[in-house]
Formats: sequence, structure tokens, C-alpha cells
Amino acid sequence: MKPSLSMNLTKRLKKQKYLKVKKGETPMLFKRKKVADRIIPGSTRTEDTRPFFIPKISQLADKETLKRSFVSPIFGKSVKDNVVITNDRKYFGDIDKKYDAFRKDKKLTKEEAKKRFGDSYYEFHAINNADKKKILSGELDIADLQRRRTEVVEPEAQIETPSSIEDDQVSIDEFFAAVGEKRNNPEEDVAFPKEEFNESDSPLTDKFDINRFGPIDEEDEDEILFPDNDVAEPVNTPKPVIETPIQEKPVSKLEKYREQIISNFDTYRLPSIALLKKSPPKSNEGQEWIQANIDIINQTLVAFDIAGEVTNFTKGPTVTRYEISLGAGVQTKKITSISDNIQMNLAALSIRIEAPIPGKTTIGIEVPNKVRESVFFGDVVDNPRFLQSKDPLLLGIGLDIDANPVYTSIEAMPHGLVAGSTQSGKSVCIASIIASIIFKNKPDQVKLLLIDPKKVDLQQFADIPHLLTPIIDDSKVAIESLKWAVTEMERRYDVLKKFKSINVKDYYERRFNDPEFEAMPRIVIIVEEASDLLINGGPEVEEQILRLTQKSRAVGIHLILATQRPSADIIKGSIKANIPTRFAFRVPSSTDSMVVLDTTGADKLLGQGDMLLSENGKIRRLQGAFLSPSEIEAITDYIKEQAYPQYVFTHEALIKTSKATEESAEIDDLFPDVARYVINEEKCSLNKITQEFAIGFNRATQIVSALEFYGVVSQNVGTKPREVLINFEQLNRILEQLGRK
Repeated sequence: MKPSLSMNLTKRLKKQKYLKVKKGETPMLFKRKKVADRIIPGSTRTEDTRPFFIPKISQLADKETLKRSFVSPIFGKSVKDNVVITNDRKYFGDIDKKYDAFRKDKKLTKEEAKKRFGDSYYEFHAINNADKKKILSGELDIADLQRRRTEVVEPEAQIETPSSIEDDQVSIDEFFAAVGEKRNNPEEDVAFPKEEFNESDSPLTDKFDINRFGPIDEEDEDEILFPDNDVAEPVNTPKPVIETPIQEKPVSKLEKYREQIISNFDTYRLPSIALLKKSPPKSNEGQEWIQANIDIINQTLVAFDIAGEVTNFTKGPTVTRYEISLGAGVQTKKITSISDNIQMNLAALSIRIEAPIPGKTTIGIEVPNKVRESVFFGDVVDNPRFLQSKDPLLLGIGLDIDANPVYTSIEAMPHGLVAGSTQSGKSVCIASIIASIIFKNKPDQVKLLLIDPKKVDLQQFADIPHLLTPIIDDSKVAIESLKWAVTEMERRYDVLKKFKSINVKDYYERRFNDPEFEAMPRIVIIVEEASDLLINGGPEVEEQILRLTQKSRAVGIHLILATQRPSADIIKGSIKANIPTRFAFRVPSSTDSMVVLDTTGADKLLGQGDMLLSENGKIRRLQGAFLSPSEIEAITDYIKEQAYPQYVFTHEALIKTSKATEESAEIDDLFPDVARYVINEEKCSLNKITQEFAIGFNRATQIVSALEFYGVVSQNVGTKPREVLINFEQLNRILEQLGRK
């Protein structure tokens, strides 16, 4: 039998003399002393015969102490019981008008409330339930309520009081002023004189201030944040009226400029449809060729033993679409395989096959008409769908194959790509886009940023009041303007974040009456021949365009790129992915059509406005609207007579900003050594610089770019080394100016 664990432990402790056990006692690991039980004596409570009272220090009753504001016990003693106004997005109405009366820090000052509603205590306009329901439902206006109050009271029903004798009406402001006076001087009966206010003053934010795009001086900023409003305070005792000469308040630069803008755009009239041409009435005579084409198509199907026939046709301004119904079990690819034979038998320049037509059970063959019909811009925009639309960026594009006008909105696009070769109608499409914007918007509602590297296509719109800056034809200025657009985009996002708005439309709907409201006109950037700009600007331009296409939609900035060379190495996939709307005119090859539309078909177009419009993957064929140079001149002359351009920035300012940015860039520590090295070698080679100084290729490229900027070496000439343009003496002067030796 094995000994237990406790016996082994006891023997080990006794051996080590840690446990002493007397004879006759049981060994214990922990021995406690025996303590006698404590006896607690009983106690009785003496009776308290004194009356109950609350101690009070009477000596400090009259001492002034800090009086704290009321604190509700609901949320704890550290939280004040203040009225909190909800930010109800899902309900209708003006938030300031509904809740400002309950706020401790009001959003509307008394002066602003008086200018807007007639008096400072506008919440009493609907003092009874009947008026309140009518005002909130829109049946009764505040002006009608005030007009009803000013009705003349008959003498028999009028009670003669000091106020009714001297004044027929006492405003709410005067009433509350009187209450305050009587509270301060209860023994005096004071008459309430009328206070005159300048009703002609208007808030600074009622019109778009174009200067806010650029830097604002400190004086102007103070004028915006702290306007000089004279507040008339009630007096306690009547004072004798002393006639003093009225001193004219000095007009600030911002107010002068605001008056100038108001005088330009308040009386501005949109262009009239009468300035545009329209096509003559069309007749259906002489269309025997349509039946002839139907017979040719049917005979071709029979010749290739394909069960099918033409069952319908639709004549458009440029092409006619013939619909073919196939027999059971016939594959659609049989029609596409004989497309060349059909084109040859019809003697057509080109045909386009839709197999099948989206939403139908037929195959469409689009064949050019014998005589093309003209589609003028006036035919498209002279339509209630365009004229009565509230969309400020609705564009009139052209007519579809059913001769129906086609419109698209830039807000829904939200960016566009226009591609087509020479004489395809690309430039006319850009002109119709700009004209559509001009026809529906005043200069303070939409701003245009036009970039034209070819210097000829967009010059017809020079000096119109809708321009942000003169038309840009220099690549460096174009790059800086795109950088400005990115900066403006980020600034607008900060404003939306401040007002908790999700986009510009939401910002306008909910914050239009806010005292801090800031107008945000839509900005449309149109780049003519974007391929040249992307080639000259390189990754820098590509980065700015990519940022704009990714983020600028919510803040009302839109980008439209036009190009003659839609090659994949120029219009990259990262840019196309953010441009879902494509305008494809005739292109040289099917490869170019794949770049623009991600499918073939644009290479089969006829030119002169014949186009394919792709919106979110849906493609339809249109005849683009034609806008002649004489019509453009009539439109621009009409709006130039009413207002002149107010540019936000000039080209010189952008160039100066660009130079300041480049000069302020940090110069590499190896810049002087590399400069001396290339002068000594009499040529500049990136490979030799990386080997000589043991640096990476990116760092060497930055140093060589700095050498080019300061005139040490020439520009890049392909694979050849750069030439050295200065000597050591000139280099020492440059290093002294830079503070490097």
C-alpha cells in the first residue's frame, strides 16, 4: 500500500524541521491558536426628545453668491437643460423658420429676420391655429397675413388709447420694446416712436459672389463675416429729436462688386429660339427606293437559303432600319456572316447590323438613305421637353432613328467622352453642348472652363460671360487650371461637410435660406483634343483628370473630353472606367471603336453628325444636331450685349502660381554636385548620373528636371543625352541665388 500524499508531506516537513509535533498530537500543517469567545454587551438607544429642525446659517442669507443655471436631473447634474433643435432632413419646410424661435443661439439676427419677414418676431405671424395651418399648408402667405392686419378699423370699434391715437398700428418689435420699458420704469408711461429701418439693404449672400473662388482679403472677409448692421435699441425715456446730418456709410469693395454683378445678371435674358434655324417641312414623296431595298434584302436571304424576310422598316433622317424576322431554328450569326453580300447588293456605302434589336425579336439592318435630311439644333431644342425642363444641364443632342429628339443630362452622365475623326461631327457636337448650357443658364448659374490646344475650335465662344477664365490654349496653363479645379472640388466637399449635405442639389434645397449660404454654380470643363494634352502633360494631367472623374460629381463639377485619336495608350482604362457616357462619331478602324464604345460599330458610321450614343452600356444611333457658325455668332453676340465676362483667374496668375510652386520645391542635396558633373562631362545622361552618384532612377530624374528648370541642361530629345547650356561661372551664379555652393 502506497503512503498517502499527506503522510509523505508530513515526513518531509518533520525531517526539514519545519513541523514540530508533540507526542499524542495529530500532525497539522497549519496550527491555529485557540481564541476565547468575545462577549458583546447589550446596548439601548436613549430617546431623542428634541424637536426636528433644519440647521440654517442666517448670517449668510444676504451674501451675494454665484447663481447657477437650472440643471435637469434627468441627464445628471453636469448637463444643462437646454433646448435642442432637431435636424429633420426627412420633413419639409424651412428649418430656420420652423425652429429658430426656440434656439438659444439663433441663426437669424433680428435685422435679417426683419428684412425677410417684416419684423423680428416672425413666429407670431401664425399665432392662432387657423392661420398656422393655412401658412404651413401654403394657402396663406405671410404678406397676406400682414395685409389683413393693416385693414382699417371703424371708428366706433376703435378704443382710444395712447397707442391708437398716435399710431394706427404697433409692430411686434415695438410691443416687446414697450414691455421691456415698462418693466424697467413701471411708473412712466412712454410713447413708442416708430423706428425707421433701411429696407433696401439685402443680405450679402443673396447673389453669387464670383470672387469667392480666389483668395479673399482680410478686410473683405471681415465684411462677409461681420457685416455692419445698425441695431436700433429701445430707449427708457423719450429724448428730444435732434436733427443731425446723415452720414453715408462707406461702401465696401465687396458691396460694389455685388451691385455690379446684380446689375449684370438680374436683368439677364436667356437667348431666344428665334436665333436658331429650323429644317423645312419634310414630304414622304419619292420613297420608292425603300421598297426596292426590301426586295433586295429578301432576295439575298433566299439566295443564301436563310428562312426570313423583312417585316418592318423605320426611316430616320440619315439611315433606314429594316427589321428581319427569322424562321424557327435559324441562327442570328447567319445574317452577320452575309453582311458584305447584303452591302454589295444594296450598293450602300456601309451597313450596320443589330442582331438582335434590343427589346425585339427581330434583326435590324441599318442602310443609309438615298438623300440625307438635315437636323438643325433649333429642331431639337424647340421642344417642351427641353424648354420646360428644370434640369440646368440638359443637352440637346440630335434625332434618333425614329426622328424623336434625344436629350441627355450632364448631371446624369456625369462625365463624357467625345471621339471622332476629321469631318465626323465631333466639333459641332461640342458646340451644341455649350449652346445647350447657354440656352438654359445665366452666367452665375453655370461656369465653363474651355481648354482648346488646337486654338481654333472653341474660339467662337471667347469672351462670353459664362467663362471662368479666357479660353486656354497653352498646355502649362491647362495643367494649372485642372489643378485649380481639383482644389475647388476639395473646398466644396468641405462646405458640404459643414452643412451635412450629400451633394450640391441637396445643399441648395435645404440651405438656401441659411445666412452662411454660399452659391455653388455648376462647373463644366470641356477639353478639346484631350489626346494632345495628355501627351504633353503626361502623368500629371492624367492624375488630375482621374481625380476629377472619380470625385467631382457630387460637388457639381463635370468633365467632357474630346479627341480625334482614341487610342488605348492615350485614353487609358482607368480614365474610361469613370466616364460611362460616350459620344462616338466615325473612327478609322474597329480598334478605335473598341476603345470608345468597347464594341465595334463606330467604324461603320457615315460621318457629318452620324453618331452612336452609349449611356451605361446602352447604345443607340443618332443624327447629331447641326449648329452653324452664324448661329453661334448670333447667340454669343446676344449674351455679350447683356453682360461681360467676370473671370475668376487669368492665365498670367496660373503661370505665376506654377512658377512659384516649382521654385518652392525642395532642391536635392546632390543638385550642385550633379550640375558640376554634367558641365564637366559636357552632356547629361541619366544612366551615368545613377552610376556615378549611386542613386535611384527616380531621384536622378528629379535632379535632371531641376537642372532643366534652372537652364543648366536642355529639354529631353528622345534617347539622346541632354545638352549642357551653361558653364561653371554661370552655374556659380545660379547656386548663389539658390543659397547653394
